This record gives sequence, C-alpha cells and structure tokens, in this order.
Amino acid sequence: MLRLLGAETAIELAGRVSTARELARRRAERHRDAFATGLAPLDRLLDGGLPRGALVELVGRSGSGRFAAVLATLATATTAGEAAVLVDLGDHLDPQAAAGLGLDAARLLWLRPQRVQQALAAAEAVLNGGFPLVVVDLGTPPVPGGRGNEAAWVRLARAAQTHGAALLVASPYRVSGTAAQAVVEARPERAVYVPGERASTPLLAGIGIRFTLEKDRGRQGGDEERAELVLPGAALPAARAGNGGAAAVAGRQDGQRDDRRDDRRDGAVKPARPARRRGARRPRPLPAPPPGAHTEIAAFDAVS
Repeated sequence: MLRLLGAETAIELAGRVSTARELARRRAERHRDAFATGLAPLDRLLDGGLPRGALVELVGRSGSGRFAAVLATLATATTAGEAAVLVDLGDHLDPQAAAGLGLDAARLLWLRPQRVQQALAAAEAVLNGGFPLVVVDLGTPPVPGGRGNEAAWVRLARAAQTHGAALLVASPYRVSGTAAQAVVEARPERAVYVPGERASTPLLAGIGIRFTLEKDRGRQGGDEERAELVLPGAALPAARAGNGGAAAVAGRQDGQRDDRRDDRRDGAVKPARPARRRGARRPRPLPAPPPGAHTEIAAFDAVS
C-alpha cells in the first residue's frame, strides 16, 4: 500500500517539476512577450516588463511614484498601438496631463468605479473581453475590501492567464496575496532640486524612486533598481541630464566620473557662488546610488 502511494506521489510531482532548460525557456518567452513599462529600471526587475498571462502588483504609498509608473506603462502601450484599460478607483487620472506624456486616449478605456468590488468586477469583465493590458489602481488607503479578498484576486489572475493579458495592480499596500506572480515595491527617495531665479528659492525638478522586487515566482526576490522621475520642462544640471535632456535618458552610472570633479582636476576656475539670504535652505542633491544599482531618468507629470 505504501509503495502504491509513493508511486502515485512521484507521478504527481513529476508533472510539477521542471528542468532548468524548461525554466529558462519559460523566462525567455515571458521576456519576449512582456509589456514594457517605459521605465527601464522597472523593466529590468521584471525581466523585460509586465508578463502576459500574469498579475503583477506594484505597491507604494502616496508620493512614491506609483501612479507615475502606471501612466508610463499606459503611455508606452498605447503609443505602441495596444489597447489598454485603466480601472481608476482612486480617480487620479488627469487626461490632459496624461496626453502630454504620450498617452493615446483613443486606445484607453477609462473606468472609474466607486468601490473595490466594482473595480474587481470591472477588471474581470475587461479581461474576459480580450483587452491585452489591464491596470487597476486602488488609490489611497484605506482600501475597504481589498485586503483579505484573496479569492477575487486569484480569479482575476486566472482570467489574465486564460486570455494572455497583462494585469497590473497598483496599490498602497499588499492586497493580492498569493495571486501575484511578481510584487514590486516603490519607495520615494530625496527630491531633486534645481536653482531657481533666486538663489534662495530652489525649484522641485523631480523625485528619486527605488524599486524593490519583493516577490517573483521562479527566482529569488530582493533585487533593487533606482530611477529619477523628472517633471516636464525641468532643466536638470548637465551632470544629471547628460546629453539626452530630461526625458527618458540614462543617469550617471556607478564609476562614471563627475564633470565638475574633472574641471577641478584640470585647474578650472571655480565659479563664484550666488548670494544667498541668511537662513535660506540649501537644496540637497539626491544621494548617490549604492554599488551595483542602476539609475534611470524618465519624464513624469504626477506622482502618487
């Protein structure tokens, strides 16, 4: 009897265990079919972007840049000719500002539910309707009915898997439980300031965001990537913006020399500092990334 049970267990496990070659093939397929988010650091964490047929949860509190990542994803998809859906429970979308970021409103279905249950029902309906990209933004906390309703999230994940759609859930805290294939946390860092017309009045140019991969089926989490989201029209210093301007350009990587440091080595005359009123706060630069981290600068309009 025990031998029979052991044989049956081995047969069941054989159907679930995959070889290293099969796992590599699955990851390659997911990379090829992924939806790019428009933020290179986030795409690197997700092996190329949002995988089709899976639920990805992006967690971040207010001011973390979570909704900016949502806008970048929608703008990238609609610009590429894909139809997308935004289930906007937080009612954060500004159509005019989103259009300025490149979002094609003609390819976006914007749904504005009032409760979580309505948002879940709407997301399931559009997934079953065949939309390739569905984004659910749960707004600001509290989110009544979001956490603890794991059965609903599992049903959404299965609908995305059945129809081969990419499902992104943006939430202020974890809500999807075990339904998510990957979970990424967005955390804000110091703001980026540039000098204003008056030396004593610095202007906000953007914020730094650190993306952390908290969970991913098939590999170990804990990887981090860093991005800078820059306000449209903000003029970054040359050391930050490089040669590509302020939109979607790579920032300074680890080990790259600072131009100002080179000027000092070459004996360049240091310019005089402008007069500053007593007691005025001096703008603080963004801290340097840790060793091995990547930096990316991308345009954004609103941070949530």
